[in-house]
Order: sequence, then C-alpha cells, then structure tokens
Amino acid sequence: MILETKHLILRKPEMKDVDDYMEFVNTEFVNRYNAMSPTTWEKAQSQFANAGDDLGIVAMELKNTGKVIGMIYTGEDSLRYGVASKEFSYFLREEVARKGYMKEALRALIDYFFTEEKLDCVSARCFVPNVASQRLLESLGFTRDGVVRKCVRGYQDRVFDDCLYSLMREDWKN
Repeated sequence: MILETKHLILRKPEMKDVDDYMEFVNTEFVNRYNAMSPTTWEKAQSQFANAGDDLGIVAMELKNTGKVIGMIYTGEDSLRYGVASKEFSYFLREEVARKGYMKEALRALIDYFFTEEKLDCVSARCFVPNVASQRLLESLGFTRDGVVRKCVRGYQDRVFDDCLYSLMREDWKN
C-alpha cells in the first residue's frame, strides 16, 4: 500500500531507508516524548525487513528529496474492544517538524482508515508535555478523551501522564 500526498509518499519502510531513519530515531528531539529504547542499525534493519504491507509501519518519504523524514506506527487500539479502531503514534526528524508534514501524512492515513478499512474510530496518545502533538491532533478533529496519570515510563526513565485522543467516523465525516 502506498499513499501519496502533495509533499509525501507514505509507504512501508525499505532497507534503503535504514540510514535515513538512523539519522533521527535516536535523537533527543525524537526520544524526549517517546517510550522507545535506543535502536541500532541492525534492529532497524530487522524491523524494516519484517514490516508487512498492512500499514503497521509507515515511512514518510519527502517527494522532493526522496529522504525518509518520519515514521508512523499503527496498530490495534489498546483501549477499545469489539470496535473497529486503530491507534497510531508518530515522530519526525527535527529539521522538518512544524512544517505541516505530519498533519498531511496523518490526514491521508485517517482518510484511508475510514474509507478503505471502514474503521469506526482512530485513536492516538501523547505525553502531557507534548503540546505540539496535542495541537496537531486537535487540528485534525480529534477529541481529548482524558489523561491517564503516571501512565508511561519514557525517555531518561521519566514517568509521563498520557493524553488520550480519538476521532470517530461521524466526526471525521463532518
């Protein structure tokens, strides 16, 4: 599956993307609001080799450069049961942050999930201090469902409160 937007190609990651990915995945900017462990080139290569075609891992390729500038991970909604829903998380390299690329990518994925996969809900979570991510989700029509206090141990062993967001099909249509 490949989705194309004005500036991006959204596709499964390929082995040729590992070098681009390694340029930003272990940076302070990416990790400060994530619960990821530092990765190695070998781990990234294995992850990309095992990426299926189901949009579980989406590489964001910038059309004009061919470079991977971010990643989106999608999967089962960890809070909903018996509801057609998916949850996603995402990150970008710092030099392209706040330029609209993530909004463009997420909008395309959300549209795909509601039109092609017929989902009832798409959800996302972000740490309370990550105000930029909260604003992004709200600009896409997501509703803040609440906060789970002391929810995730993340970067540098810091424990974060987690904001829960959801976008329902009926809200997306409007």
